[in-house]
Amino acid sequence: MTNTLRCVVVDDEQGAIEVLTRFVNKVSWLELSATFSDPLDALNYLSNEQVDLVFMDINMPDLDGLQLARLVQKMGVDIIFCTAYPEHAVESYEVQALDYLLKPIPFERFLAATNRAHNKSLPIDPTLHNASVKQGGSRIFIKSGSQIHQVETDKISHIKKDGHYIVFKINGKELLSRMTFTQLLALLPSGEFVQVHRSYLVALKKIEVIQKQFIQIEGKEIPIGDSYKQAFFKKVNFIGN
Repeated sequence: MTNTLRCVVVDDEQGAIEVLTRFVNKVSWLELSATFSDPLDALNYLSNEQVDLVFMDINMPDLDGLQLARLVQKMGVDIIFCTAYPEHAVESYEVQALDYLLKPIPFERFLAATNRAHNKSLPIDPTLHNASVKQGGSRIFIKSGSQIHQVETDKISHIKKDGHYIVFKINGKELLSRMTFTQLLALLPSGEFVQVHRSYLVALKKIEVIQKQFIQIEGKEIPIGDSYKQAFFKKVNFIGN
């Protein structure tokens, strides 16, 4: 069962609204309930309607995105800023924004941000929550070509960077996605994976053997980079305590 998130787009540029509308319509568990070019109209709507997620610009007339966020953050609404200006990133954390996307926004980056909102919503459904506990992991959405795959993270053994692509090893099969390592780290739940090399992340639960220079997972030897050794062995020792 998939939780549907009702979302709103607030941006004073029609072109940006059109892009975000197109992105939202690509994701089956997002439902676009309204779009606004005037933040004051958006505030009135959010005060009277149940909304889960708001995509909003920052530089807008009359009421900027940060001001709007401060007014609606007590309504239980998740906020994702979509802006062309990186200088407001620190302020976005002060209003507990879920993410901060810089225009032009790649769809993969949009999907990673909305996936975080979706994962937050899953425990609201007790059935999904219990399933997650039993499986020992969470679910993420990975775009591969024209398809979006839902994947249980505890089925991922390791992840490799290959040029402009990320290769997920899942139950012995490979899933290829075009994204950066930064986007990958934002997508993955913290604590389940650790980076051991500039090109590799491994699932801690899937490690079979650790040696000085490599890790063995499903019979494959994955190198441990010199600059990652100290942090990795500290992480393993902590888990083993």
